[in-house]
This record gives sequence, C-alpha cells and structure tokens, in this order.
Amino acid sequence: MQLPYSKVVGRRRQSTMSGGIDYSKWDNLSVSDSEGSSVDDYQEENCDHSGDDAQLKMFSSALQSQFPRPNDTASSGDHSPAEIALLKKGISYEKEQVSDDNDVGWLLVGPSKNIKIHPNDKSIHMYSSIIYTEDPNTYVPDRSDYEDEHVAKWGIEPPSLQEEGGDGIESFIARMMLSSNSDAREYARLNVENPESQFIDILIGRRSKYNNSDEITAAMKFTYVVRIELCLCEKDVWRRVRVPSGISLSVFHDQVICPVMGWLRGYHGYAFEDPRDGTVIGPAKNSAYIDTMHVPMLYKKVMDDKGCPLAALLLKKGDIAYYNYDLGDNWMHRLVLEDIVAEEASVTLMAGGGACPPEDSNGLDSKGSGSYADFLEAYKSNPKKQKMKEAVKEASRAVNYSQPWIGCAPIPFKPLDFNIEYHRMLLSAMLSGPSIKTQRGNFVMMPGGKYKETMKGCDNCGNRLKPLSKCTGCRKASYCSRECQVQAWKMHKPECKKHSAKKKKK
Repeated sequence: MQLPYSKVVGRRRQSTMSGGIDYSKWDNLSVSDSEGSSVDDYQEENCDHSGDDAQLKMFSSALQSQFPRPNDTASSGDHSPAEIALLKKGISYEKEQVSDDNDVGWLLVGPSKNIKIHPNDKSIHMYSSIIYTEDPNTYVPDRSDYEDEHVAKWGIEPPSLQEEGGDGIESFIARMMLSSNSDAREYARLNVENPESQFIDILIGRRSKYNNSDEITAAMKFTYVVRIELCLCEKDVWRRVRVPSGISLSVFHDQVICPVMGWLRGYHGYAFEDPRDGTVIGPAKNSAYIDTMHVPMLYKKVMDDKGCPLAALLLKKGDIAYYNYDLGDNWMHRLVLEDIVAEEASVTLMAGGGACPPEDSNGLDSKGSGSYADFLEAYKSNPKKQKMKEAVKEASRAVNYSQPWIGCAPIPFKPLDFNIEYHRMLLSAMLSGPSIKTQRGNFVMMPGGKYKETMKGCDNCGNRLKPLSKCTGCRKASYCSRECQVQAWKMHKPECKKHSAKKKKK
C-alpha cells in the first residue's frame, strides 16, 4: 500500500532549520517573467452541536460574537454570497467600486488587501485561512508546524492536512471541486487567478528575486556532489553525481536524473520541492506531460524551472530538497548536497545502487515509492517465490526496460543490480545530444511520442547546462552569465543594434 505523501518524504529525518528563506534582502530587486499561484483547502471548525437547548443557545451566541453576521434586515441584494461567507467567518474585506473599467466589484482580503475574491464566489470555506491572515509579500512559513520541517505546497496548506489521512479521498475530492466548479470558471472567464493562486503568484515573484540574487549567482560557480535516493528505499536505490551547481533544473531533470536513475526520457512530468519554504518548481509552461493534471491537487501550482539553477534549491553542504517523478505514481526522490568542490564543466556519475523502478509501476501491487519499498523487502526475503518471478517479468515489460530511449535491445529488470557502465553510457549520450523542448499540448507521455529538442547553448562559451538569459536589446543572443555577455559584446554589438533598430520600427 502506498504511504501518504507526508510519510514518504518524512521517513528520514533532516537537519533542523528554523523558519524559511529570508527573502527580505532581495525584495527591492526587479525580475521579469515572475509567475505564480494555486489552490488549497480551508475547513470550518467541526463543532459538536449536540446537547440541550441552553448549550445550543450559548454556542449560537458565541458564534455570532466571533463571526459577525449581516443584520437581520440584510437581504441577498445587500450582500453578495462571498461577502456573507466572509462576514460569517469574521474576515475583514474591502470592496472595489464598480466602474467602467471594473464591473465586478472585487472583494479585497488579506492584511494588505492584495487578494481578489469574486463577489459570487461560494468557495470561501475551501480556501486556506493563510490567504486571509498573512501578507504574501512578507509571509514565511513556520517549519516547526510541518512533519520533519518539510514545508509543503507553498506553506499555505494547513498543517492539519499534513497529518495522517490529510491526503485522503476527501481532500482529493475537495481540491477537484475547487479547480473545476463554477467559481473557478468565473475567475478563468475574467482571466484572474483564484485567490490562493494570487497568493502563490506573489510568493513566486519573491522567489524569482531570490533565485536571481547575488548570493545565488555566486553559488553557481561550483560543482556539487549530490546524492539522489529514492524515498523509503534509500539504502537500495541511490545515485551519486558530480554536477555543476549552476545547472538549470529543467536540464538536471532531463539530462542527469533521468539517465542516471533509468527513467524514460520525456515520458512523465516532475516537480522539485524546497522544504525550506514549500516552493514547488517544475515545467509550468509545458502542459505536454499528461500527469501535470495532478498539479492542482498535489501542489496547487508550480513555478517554471527553466530559469532556476540547482544552486537556488541546494545552497549549503547538507541541504536537502525533493524531486517527484511521475505526478500520478509519485516516485519521490531525496536530493542531498554532500559536498561542494571546484567548478567542473562536466557531469559525472560517481556511484549508485539498485535498479530503477519500472515505469507506470509495472508489476507492483500499488504505485510509487511505498509500493516499491514493499516489493524490495519481499524480493530480498524470497526472490525465487513464484509471485516475485511474475512481478519481475511484468516489470521487465515497463517501457524503460522494454524500450530504452537510447535504442538498444530490451534490458532485463534486476531489482538489486546497478550497471554503472550502462548508466554512464546513457548519461554521456544524453549530455552530448539535444535537450527536450516540448510543446504545449503535445502529449509526449506515450512511448515514441514526439517532442521538440534543442541544442541551444550560451552564445559565448557554448554551455548548455546553465540557465540562459537573452540579450535585453535584441532578444536574439543568449548567455549563461554576465561575464559571457560582456566578453561577447564586441562581436555581438553590430547584430544587436541591427535587431534593436528593426524592433523600434515595428
């Protein structure tokens, strides 16, 4: 049976860190292309209404004093459904004046009144209480509220939902309703994110400034020794790699994790999680992976990973982050920064253990890391048992074993074996070839699915691992660092001015 999400990431205790990331040092930075947002549940208090009439009257009186209601003469024409819900919960709000430019009359909530709620929104009780009580411009989650101090879902998920049963069917249904009900469609019609997503958008903007800060830029000039281990199977399935600290997370997934672990390329979606503040980073601008449909339920929203370096996720020796592969099966990996050494341009697979699990959980009783841990325990106790033989045979039919992307013959699934030379060959082929550049809406999850590839690298040094920034003048050339842009300017200047002049004419 697959363990709840919080139990998967919490089996191994990580080092104690108080609070989240202090973004205040970077609040005055300006960064373009910031994005954000998402969804969460806020449940009303479950009170026991049983008892005699006197108790009920006392309860009713206390409730009304805590959550002021509209006066008895107020009709539905005086207060919108959202206003009534907010008043019942004692949540203060301001109402925008209706005008030619604003015919909605948005309700503004939060300490800074920077979160918009549609007046007809009937889902007030389903949103996280955090959006009403905290300012996203200054909010820092309290890590002590979370199991193993792993802040999840941007830190706006009530900690009570991280407890046993919090990720069950009721929570799943509630999130599904929240993302597909008439209220959600009303926000979409007006091209406005739902309230929780508005909150997360501001968090993403702050995180973008942090990712582009001088501290992170300086940290991108080293090589990391990173241990990648499958949660709940840490001793059996792991890899150790040397990788540039400035590598883009999108490239780290495609050209490092997939080949060294053994996952099939371009087959499933993924997400990186920062347990310090709950930031979730993944292919936000690419809906090609069909399992991204699970993002609203798992994470509410993800920040795009293409401009985010590994150094923004792992900064100091001993830091831990998480990588979730296949958002339907949830293969949770733990990333541990073991050492920081002098910068190297290459990626090296140093060591490893155990076979990669079968794609789509082929041959397993259930899905994901928990199920695979159970399988390995049973296999190690009696590998010759008929059930184990059948499971191994079925796992060998998984696409990452029956149809290796490298084009070689099918590979037998051997649970406890790790062929380091084979995985080094995969890594070398991946790094020397193009990286994936999938198109929105082009589903690549089917075997043999089509996707765009690119060999694009820095126009000065050719580096294809680090995030690239376009020249702000012409938007044609791309560079991996400020130093490369300065070095290339003399050669690039004439072309840049030419393209800039064309842009001005348009």
